[in-house]
Amino acid sequence: MNGLFAYGTLKKNEIAFSQIKDMVDKVIPVDLNNHEIGIRDSLPVIFQSTNSKVQGELIMPKKDLEKIFWETIDKYEGTKLYLKSLVTVNLGGESIDCTTYLAKKEKGSGYVKLEYSSWSSKHNPYFAYSFPILYRSIKKIEKKSQPADMYLEYWTYMNELQEKYLLLTGILENIALLVIGHSNDIGPIQRIMQLGQSKEWKRAFDSVKNNSGIREMMIKDARNLKDTYRNNSPDKAILMYYQIRNNLSHQGKSGFEDCELIFNSLQILSEIIKQYLLIKIEDINEVWNLLLRSD
Repeated sequence: MNGLFAYGTLKKNEIAFSQIKDMVDKVIPVDLNNHEIGIRDSLPVIFQSTNSKVQGELIMPKKDLEKIFWETIDKYEGTKLYLKSLVTVNLGGESIDCTTYLAKKEKGSGYVKLEYSSWSSKHNPYFAYSFPILYRSIKKIEKKSQPADMYLEYWTYMNELQEKYLLLTGILENIALLVIGHSNDIGPIQRIMQLGQSKEWKRAFDSVKNNSGIREMMIKDARNLKDTYRNNSPDKAILMYYQIRNNLSHQGKSGFEDCELIFNSLQILSEIIKQYLLIKIEDINEVWNLLLRSD
């Protein structure tokens, strides 16, 4: 029975393991010699490399679920970035043939080799550093009810809100990419939709709603005013908050009505993402605490 050598998001307890969890028979820590691991376009990738090794896991599917196991993984990985390949891993001196997904094309200027031989979503720069720094800065923004003028003070405030909102939704896109995968058949909005339908997103949404409350809102698509979005359920909310990001790129501004909308959305979406990462990534709060103590 052929197994999968997982070195990134599909490892046990990692951010995308839920995609295959119910199809897995067992998970065994193994090493892949003569390969190196790094990050390219925020995704973990491996390349052949003499005198290097990659730590990962040999994931064995349940015998009666092998077909759907591989179909799920093939769809998750896609064919644009990865090449399905046969490799030989090492388990306590024993060599085992299995399948993995090597990076396609050259390393490129955006490639960064990892200092260590393993990858973890807990140390993903977006989740470990960018998000907690951004979250803290969002909480420091004061809510302003009226502009002193519609020029300097208004745009100083609006620019700060927009900058943080685009950064926050960029992190949301990165989460969706790692969790849902880079299938050939779907794009960013479809990944966002699938993320919003997941049980972990629902748990995060419900946690924020129950603890601090979520003020219900409704917005329209700036390019098609017939399309409306609400945040009264987990799956609808993620689309509404993402649509605000799209509207920022396509519409004229509506004074402090937009400021209030973006301010409120920043506060709530950042809380939902925080709860989601706490649910999805084991011990991520330990990394955040270390970062905050180092300031």
